[in-house]
Amino acid sequence: MCDPGYMYAAIELRPGRHPPKLMPSMDYGALVTAVLAENRQVLEAVNPEDVERFIQEILKAKAIHLYAMGRMQLSVRAFAMRLKHMGIETYVVYDTTSPQIGPGDLLIGHCAVTNVELNVVRLAKAAGARVALLTAHPGNEHGQLADLCVRVPGQIFGGPHEIKSIQPMASLLEQALFLFTDIVVMMLIERKGVSVAAMQKSHTNLEGLPHSFA
Repeated sequence: MCDPGYMYAAIELRPGRHPPKLMPSMDYGALVTAVLAENRQVLEAVNPEDVERFIQEILKAKAIHLYAMGRMQLSVRAFAMRLKHMGIETYVVYDTTSPQIGPGDLLIGHCAVTNVELNVVRLAKAAGARVALLTAHPGNEHGQLADLCVRVPGQIFGGPHEIKSIQPMASLLEQALFLFTDIVVMMLIERKGVSVAAMQKSHTNLEGLPHSFA
C-alpha cells in the first residue's frame, strides 16, 4: 500500500517560479519558457526517496510489465525501449508478445486514475506481482493496492493537489512522465554499469540509420 501521508501536502512554488499565464499574444519563446517551467516544477516536486525505492523495485524484478492509456503510453513505450536496451526483460501490457505476469514481476503503471487501470492493477496483484505507480494521485484506490507510488504531481484534473498548467488536460503530466522515466534510465545506467555502446547494440538494426547514434 502506498503511503498517502504526503499526497495532500500543499505544493509550494518557489518565488519567481510560477509559470506565466497564457495570454492570447503569447509567442513561441514565451510558451517554451512556460512549459519548461511547469515541467521543472513537477520533477522537482518528486520525492527522491521514492525514486530510489522505484529503482530498487526495477532492479530486483524478474520482468517489467508497463501499462498506460492514451498519450501516457508514449512514455511507457519509450521507457520500455530503454529498459530493453539495458538488458532488462520488459513488456508493454496487452502487446501481442506480452506474457503472463506473476510472482517476482513488477507492473509499472503511468497515471493510474481510470477504472481500466484499476482493473489492471487488481489483476496484477491477484497474480502475485508487485505494482509501482507513477501518479499524481497516490491516495486513490489504485495507490492503496500498489506496493509503491511515486507522486508526479502534474496536472490531470486541475485539482488543488496538482501543479497547474497552461496546457490542455493532462499534457503536463504526460510530458513530466516521459522526462521522469528518462531520468530514471540515466540512474539505472549508472547502477547497472551499462555502457551506452552496449545499449546501442541492443537497438534494432532495421531502421537503416545513416550514422551511428551519439
